[in-house]
Amino acid sequence: MPDYLPWTAVNALSLNAGTYELLTAAHTDLLAQAALLDERPVALRVVSATPEFREGKGDQLLIRVETMGQRTQVGLSEKVVRATVNGDRTHGVTPLALLSYALQKDPFGPGWRPKRVGNAKLPSEKVMKYYARLHRSTASSTQVEQHLEAGRDVVVIGEHGCGKSALVANAAEKRLDEGDAVVWLNLTDPADGPESIVLALLEQEAGRSGRYLVVLENLHANLPRLNEMFACLTRLRSDFKLNVQVLASSWKSAAAILARGEPTRDLRQVLVEGRELVRQLLVDSGVDETNRATIRQLAQNDAHIALTAIELYESRGTVPTEADLEEHYTGRVTSDDQREVLYRLACLGVLELQMATREAGSLEPALHQLRDDSLVYQIDGAYLIGSRRRAQLVMNHARRHWDADRRWKSPERNVWLHLQRGGERLMQATLGRLDQLVSPDTARTDTLHLLSTWETLIRLGRSMRRRSAEDSSWGDNLGAAVFAASALSQLNHVESWHEIAKGVRQRWSYDAPGCTLPEPVGGVTADYEDFVEIQQSMAQEDSIFGPAPHLAGMTADELDTGRMYRNWVLGLLLGFEGAAPVVHQDQDRIDQLIEVAREAQEEDGNFYPARVPWVTARVVLGLCQANLRVDHPVVRDACNWLLRQVTEGGPFDNWWRSGTGSWNREEATTAMCLSALVRAGVPMRPEMATAHAWLMGREGEWATPGREIDMSQVLEATLLCTEAVNGTREHLMTLFQRIATERRSPTLLATAPEERLRIPFVAAQLADIVWRIVQLESLKLFGDVINQGRPEPAEPAEVAVVAETVATSAVGPTLTRRELREWQKGCEQIEATIRDRISKRDGPMRTPTVEKVINEQLAYRAQLMKLTIQLDEHSDLEVLEQIDALGNRVCGVAWPDLPWPDRRSDAPS
Repeated sequence: MPDYLPWTAVNALSLNAGTYELLTAAHTDLLAQAALLDERPVALRVVSATPEFREGKGDQLLIRVETMGQRTQVGLSEKVVRATVNGDRTHGVTPLALLSYALQKDPFGPGWRPKRVGNAKLPSEKVMKYYARLHRSTASSTQVEQHLEAGRDVVVIGEHGCGKSALVANAAEKRLDEGDAVVWLNLTDPADGPESIVLALLEQEAGRSGRYLVVLENLHANLPRLNEMFACLTRLRSDFKLNVQVLASSWKSAAAILARGEPTRDLRQVLVEGRELVRQLLVDSGVDETNRATIRQLAQNDAHIALTAIELYESRGTVPTEADLEEHYTGRVTSDDQREVLYRLACLGVLELQMATREAGSLEPALHQLRDDSLVYQIDGAYLIGSRRRAQLVMNHARRHWDADRRWKSPERNVWLHLQRGGERLMQATLGRLDQLVSPDTARTDTLHLLSTWETLIRLGRSMRRRSAEDSSWGDNLGAAVFAASALSQLNHVESWHEIAKGVRQRWSYDAPGCTLPEPVGGVTADYEDFVEIQQSMAQEDSIFGPAPHLAGMTADELDTGRMYRNWVLGLLLGFEGAAPVVHQDQDRIDQLIEVAREAQEEDGNFYPARVPWVTARVVLGLCQANLRVDHPVVRDACNWLLRQVTEGGPFDNWWRSGTGSWNREEATTAMCLSALVRAGVPMRPEMATAHAWLMGREGEWATPGREIDMSQVLEATLLCTEAVNGTREHLMTLFQRIATERRSPTLLATAPEERLRIPFVAAQLADIVWRIVQLESLKLFGDVINQGRPEPAEPAEVAVVAETVATSAVGPTLTRRELREWQKGCEQIEATIRDRISKRDGPMRTPTVEKVINEQLAYRAQLMKLTIQLDEHSDLEVLEQIDALGNRVCGVAWPDLPWPDRRSDAPS
């Protein structure tokens, strides 16, 4: 279509233009865009557009659309037009794109907002030529052709890299040759939906045969929109009398969901196997049998890798190695910009995600060069790197040779930032997939409720955004403002975060030389009153248990309330600045706060007062958000103190007491301390496992209505300690239901501890919990692919908390790096098995038998901790034998055969 400037007439209106002027201008713009299409036939043709003024019924622009002799009329209200035009610069919704919304069933419901409509066009000529090189005639392609010729809808299913897209592209090319029109959606773009199909029929030239093939590539990528998609296709067939067929590609698990009880979704499934396409490629190549076997092993059923290997063999005369493939996919990249964007695309590619063109920003020139060099592809308004295996090879190379983790963040971090910045639709598509699919082959039998949870959180975020717009200081309550800002930032309300930040940054000073604690500007904030009440609660506790109930040796009368308050503020400000949105991050502020923490820390590692360990935990959490871990001396000393037994002057006594009477409960304090330790990078120690087991046994306390802050902290700690979603779903839904009720009917209990920050605190926790679950479930869904090839540090990276002196062997290197990583994975397997056994047996009822089993597992864990510290490239045989014996004892038949030094034949079996 020729270049077109949308809404020219509407944008020429004055700001106070009335309804008549607006609808008349919209009429002009719609017909102007439609007139550009008159030179060629389209499936859906705009016949007329007439402003209609109906007294008392709402004025509208009445539009008539014709196809196959059928006429349909739809209306665009003044409200819809205004909403679209006001958002046009952001969303690019043209008049015809808006019409594509109107032609859906019940299009403009409550809360409707204009959103970008994805393209529904064939891949570029360059991509289609690549698909033609890859495609071969197989039994699967024959089945697809037969089903389509019989008028049936088809879904092609198979693993990633098996050649599904090439098969679909080949079928589409044949239909084009036969005079059909093809509408192609790639559902990895969350903007591709039913509106995309209709917009394509409004804009693209109709085929001479009168038939339409709608390609739905990667059906599994956006499960929440499938109902809308198939409702649109049904309407095109029934109301518009269009001859439409569907050719989709999908994972097997998503195809199973699609077929559940929906007669309108009668898609015939055709299985595509990568090994068959690889076999056919090798037969056609002329590669000899010996080298075929080598390529087959290298490809691992990925046809894209096989094709590359064959072409490299033909040009070089030797079969490439995995390292050769990495070099082939990255070798021509020399500039840092190109390396960065290639690495980021690889991180997304291993999880079958892609980068929309609008995300590229300053990296777009580098992307264009990579595209021109055939190192990345541009399809349907997005960039992608190719097959998942190729993405993995590029990612591994970048991490080993370009120091990618340090320079451009870890793969996990890149993925989560992409999801966070991608907007609501990308998040909904991702959560919908995690909700319903266990793996590419298996659908869930029950949902995780992630999508409904996230949608509730989105509504809560909008409510908080409105509340923050009214008062960005949140009643001059620093805690409420900081936690609200955290939730708003995670929900992509960046400007709302910035408005809060203006007040927070003006309200606190900490840049003076030698500053030991943040100083309030203009007097203390409103939440200082909480600390006055905390001191009173501590006094009540003292009166019940005696003058000095805590071994910290502090009574309530001795408490310096202002000092405690400012240490707590230090933790909040560290987290606030450390987790700031990238565009608003101020490293000078972060560095100043870290220096203040260094000055404020007590000699034994705590942050005043020692009686109240949650203050220290809050500062540790803030330091972690500022990207420090246990290898930093301030974090290390604080973690050492948190784990020190009460008998040794520390706060730990199988769990952590609040020290503040009834103001904070022991469950919340224990959860907070556990979260701080795990986030700091402390491995799960027996003490931490014991504390978590105690916490799970206290469910009757922290799950009580009115203790939503405690519940949210326990859920976070459980996810961090167990790295498992099981056991959190029910409580997560309960928590959301309570908060949703609170949002609709707010209740403020003046006497309840921390009541003034309950909603923002829980919202921030919930946002973080959902992100955590997304990480855990994504890694389950895609296996270990994202962590394969993680570079090994030159020196041991882990700094032991509560340091131990360990003698090392004087023997030379006994393990290669690859062998060492296998043994480290084995230790991780032992730890996971122990953790699983403990979590299955802990609970409120601990029988002697259960207690014995748990103690046994804790003993195994303690042994594992000592062995893990000794495991390195220079470990002697005795250490490996002990790890192997422990693995066999704990894991049984699941324990793998690990590589022994020098492949010794006398290694234990």
